[in-house]
Formats: sequence, C-alpha cells, structure tokens
Amino acid sequence: MDLDHFAGLLSAQLRRPAVPVDQQLATLKRLSFRFTPELETHFQSHPESYEDPAYLSLLCRLAQEDPDQALVTVPESPSPDTMYQDLLKGLSALTGGAVALSGGELSPAADGKRTLTFTLNGDACRYEAQDLGGWLDLGLLTHLNGLLAAREEKKRFLTVEDIRLPGQLVFFRSPQWAGFFAAATSLDAKEA
Repeated sequence: MDLDHFAGLLSAQLRRPAVPVDQQLATLKRLSFRFTPELETHFQSHPESYEDPAYLSLLCRLAQEDPDQALVTVPESPSPDTMYQDLLKGLSALTGGAVALSGGELSPAADGKRTLTFTLNGDACRYEAQDLGGWLDLGLLTHLNGLLAAREEKKRFLTVEDIRLPGQLVFFRSPQWAGFFAAATSLDAKEA
C-alpha cells in the first residue's frame, strides 16, 4: 500500500459520521447480531461512548460480552507463550461450535519462522508463522480460510481493520454477508 492510498484510507475512516445507538442496534440486528436486554440498556444509557466511532465501539463491547458473535484480535500479546492457543480458542468460540480449533504449539524459531501446529475439526494442521516475538502473525486467519475453503465450509473468518481499533474485529460469516455488512455500516469486512 502506498502512502497516498494509506492517507486516503485513514481520512475516510476518521470522517465517518456518528450514528445514534438505536440506529446502530437496529442495523446490527438486521445483520443477525443478538443483544441481551441488559446490553441494549447499557448502550442506550451511555450513547456518548458508542455513537462515535459508529459501530466499532458497540461491536467491540459485544465481542467482550458474547464471543460467539465477534472477536477482537490484538496482535501484540501479553502472553507470548500462549498467544496462538488463546487465538485459536477465541476463533473456535466465534464459530459457535461449527469449527473446532485446538492446539497452538510453536516450534523453536528457525530462520525467522516458527511452525504452528493445531487441529481443525480433529485434523492435524500446520502453519509457518513469522517469528514476531510477542506479536501474532495474523496471516494465520488467511491460512485458516484456505483450509475452510478446501473443506467446502460456507463461512469464513472476516476482518474489519480500522485505525481506531486495537487490532482486528473478526466475524465468522459468509463472504456474501460481508457485502451487506459493509453497505449497512460503512465498515469494510473482508476475508482475512
């Protein structure tokens, strides 16, 4: 990505208008998100915390409350020894049981890479991760999507990246859903 493209992207992200909480909730419900009455009440009683940036703050809070709907990945891990295990556990929860991910063991570093071993629905899998110290190689999501496509799974890990997020917002939905999400929220969800 060149500097002009990055500057344009940044500018567009920062110019998104605030959106009333009730409108955000209605839009997200149409996109099949679920909210407990308590969480809805919380959003409505603290609109200043959720109207700008529109949808991002609300979805990040939803990820904390209901991890089978959204996940926030933070690339810098406070627990480098278990960071991939934690990520795989979060991704597995996000699928609501449709995809079982476990493991997450890393080989010792060699030539700037580490082999990540894990299971996907009981099948042994590997990923050659960049050795980034305490940072996750989020290329793993792209690798997982390739494995899901090979198994003819209809859903994929979709990500939203925004300058105001600490990392990525991740959903487990169909690529077609991503288009509806983008049209409704002005947030670009794309296959990882």
